[in-house]
Formats: sequence, structure tokens, C-alpha cells
Amino acid sequence: MPADNAARTIRRCASMAEVRAEIDRLDRLIVPLLAERAGYVAQAARLKPTRASVVVPERIEDVVTKARKRATEKGMDPDLVEAIYRPLIDAFIAFEDREWARLRTEAPR
Repeated sequence: MPADNAARTIRRCASMAEVRAEIDRLDRLIVPLLAERAGYVAQAARLKPTRASVVVPERIEDVVTKARKRATEKGMDPDLVEAIYRPLIDAFIAFEDREWARLRTEAPR
């Protein structure tokens, strides 16, 4: 059950069709945000001087820590957010690595 502050923003649905419609609505918002994030990750690939600089462990932990904090503030389970964010970060790192290589016409790792 979501905490009070999150529960106030979640509409109570009377059917699975309504639940699915709300999830679809959120996905329509999330995918453009992921595309925007990918644009910035691509810029990072352009700006990073070495392939080794694609992975920055301290930055990964900073992003996860901030996401967990935001989750807590929104009344969401921070462990769930971390479980979502770690593979998301991994996927973006793989994308950045491919982009770094593409920009330098080097074969991907």
C-alpha cells in the first residue's frame, strides 16, 4: 500500500481496465523522459575522453542514492526504486558505450 503522500496522487480504479489505462497513461509519460535521458547520455559519450570513463561507479551510487531519497519522499518503497534504477543505469551504460564507440568508429565491447 502506498504511503499517504503517494496515495493522494493515485486515482482509485474500479476495474482492471481502468488500472491498465492509468499504467498506459504513465508509460506515455515515462518513455519520452527515457528518450530525453538517452539524449543526455549520448552527449556524455561525446564528451568523455576515454572508453573507461563511460562507467563511473561513484556516479552510479549517487544516482541510486538520490532515486532512493526521492522514492522515500514520495512514499514509495526505496528498494523497489533501486531495483528499477540499477538495470536502467546498466542499460544506459551499455547504450553510452555503444555510442562512444560509434562516435569513434571503434567496435563495441
